Amino acid sequence: MQQSTIKIVRLQSVDSTHKFAVRRIEANKVEECIIIAKKQMSGVGRCGRSWISEEGNLFMSAIKKVPEDTNYGMLSLSIGCVVHKALSRYIPNNNLYLHWPNDVYYERSKIAGILITAIDGIAVISIGINVVSSPEISKTTSIKEVLGGCIISADKLLGNIISVWNDFLLIPFEGVRDYWLRNVNELNCTITIKNGVDSLSGIFRGINDDGKLILERDGRDLLISSGDMFLSTERIVVNYG
Repeated sequence: MQQSTIKIVRLQSVDSTHKFAVRRIEANKVEECIIIAKKQMSGVGRCGRSWISEEGNLFMSAIKKVPEDTNYGMLSLSIGCVVHKALSRYIPNNNLYLHWPNDVYYERSKIAGILITAIDGIAVISIGINVVSSPEISKTTSIKEVLGGCIISADKLLGNIISVWNDFLLIPFEGVRDYWLRNVNELNCTITIKNGVDSLSGIFRGINDDGKLILERDGRDLLISSGDMFLSTERIVVNYG
């Protein structure tokens, strides 16, 4: 996906770029494109949670045809690497971290999130990045805050995402996995995975060749495909993205 060839659909206001993309697919408008909006009225995150969408931040959804055997967990990790690399052009890489399953953090605060939906061999890949502001809740931040007031336009950030897209989407997953593990912060730490009402704690040992999280627990490795990850010293609050 290169900026010179990809179609970009620009909206002034929309309920959600993700919902808009899904509606296009359901109406048989399956041309690959990126949808970007200045305003989102009811942005969505993972597991039906809301994505708080302040004007000036980046809200985008890509419609992309994918092979029938696509592993969406691996795709999610690949997109996380895309966002991380794009943001690292502005933010020092030693403070910018990937966070399983599909977030990007600055230190201990969330700066970007990803949502992927599969519809009949078509992926809707949505990315939300806090560019100029972040929700007034704990554990979030924005590029503007990190850079001490410096403002990066959402359009410029979109261009950077497109420019590094193929760096991770067109390579074997082994390369994605290596990049991801080099840029994760909680490796070999005690973590808790929360999935609905269930939770498991253990030592985070990385991700396997299929993109599943490896959790060492009672001397055994468990493979986790979904959930929210927290350091075991953190208070577990899931309320955004």
